[in-house]
Amino acid sequence: MNLFDFKTNNFDLIRLLAALQVVIVHSYEHFGVRQGELFITLLSVFPGVPIFFVISGFLIAGSLERSQTLASYFENRFLRIYPALWACFLFSIATVLAVSAINTSWLDFTVWSIAQLTVGQFFNPDFLRTYGVGVLNGSLWTIPVEIQFYLLLPLLYFVLNKVKYKKQLLAVLIVLLVLPNQVFVDLSSSSDNLAIRLLGVTVIPYLYIFLLGVILQKNLKFVEKYLANKSYIWLGGFLIIIFASYKLGFNYKGNYLNPLAALALGCLTISVAYSQTTKFNNILSGYDISYGVYIYHMVVINLLIHMQKYTPVTNMLVTLLCTILLALGSWVFVEKPALSFKRYTIKKHNAVNRD
Repeated sequence: MNLFDFKTNNFDLIRLLAALQVVIVHSYEHFGVRQGELFITLLSVFPGVPIFFVISGFLIAGSLERSQTLASYFENRFLRIYPALWACFLFSIATVLAVSAINTSWLDFTVWSIAQLTVGQFFNPDFLRTYGVGVLNGSLWTIPVEIQFYLLLPLLYFVLNKVKYKKQLLAVLIVLLVLPNQVFVDLSSSSDNLAIRLLGVTVIPYLYIFLLGVILQKNLKFVEKYLANKSYIWLGGFLIIIFASYKLGFNYKGNYLNPLAALALGCLTISVAYSQTTKFNNILSGYDISYGVYIYHMVVINLLIHMQKYTPVTNMLVTLLCTILLALGSWVFVEKPALSFKRYTIKKHNAVNRD
């Protein structure tokens, strides 16, 4: 009998740290901060987006397995993503109107709004190009990627239920999907073609890191034996891979770090989630503000850039403070009430997270 407690974990804390990594790096880049380059480089070795993706694969696979019906699975995914996203959109519009004027037709504004409120968050219209960095909330490109993964996961499970060697198939898929990832990285670094940019907001370049989370979810005994309470070992191994990548000229930081480093980072993430859990599990006291931090930070950055009132370092500090406050408000008044409508049907004893 497996007595390991998978329900006690550090996922909320890890997601918050990953979101803050994104906030700090974006603030540093967009505000043109000159100090702390070494710190930003070190921080970029632990990119937030791949961490989000592997956690998503791990937790959402568990959510699907616990859902009694596909309808309840998709309903829970909707409640997790859209209420907070819609509130953020309204706040974004309010910030723009407070300091600027939207000079556009109702048709263009409506098309953009529909895209932002559905699955086209990567779309940014010309009438906002002169505001802030030129993209009102560029970080939301990951939302369509997440939604595509939510849609693909039931299909993947359907296929897995039809084949004999499920775990082996997942491992083979991860290896095969490294190829389109590398093709995209090479093409995107040398071309600004629209088709390539659109490929970057599909699940294809990132599916292998999602699937790592899925395969770890389906191999909880492996997680317990080789990852749990071994975070220092995995951290050491990951840093060795990063150093070797740096010496060999491979991508070793940012969202497109080389696949070996990305997979090691994924294993490190799950390892940290199940290490020192008694010490860190309740540090946030149930305030899961990582999503709010992620979706609001670029709204604040754009507002401060448009206002041009403070120094770059002050802008960074103001961004951190305002983003955290907005995320707290989002959790208390939008996300937590919305999540109370989620339907839970526990089909397994080792449920790992409320996602």
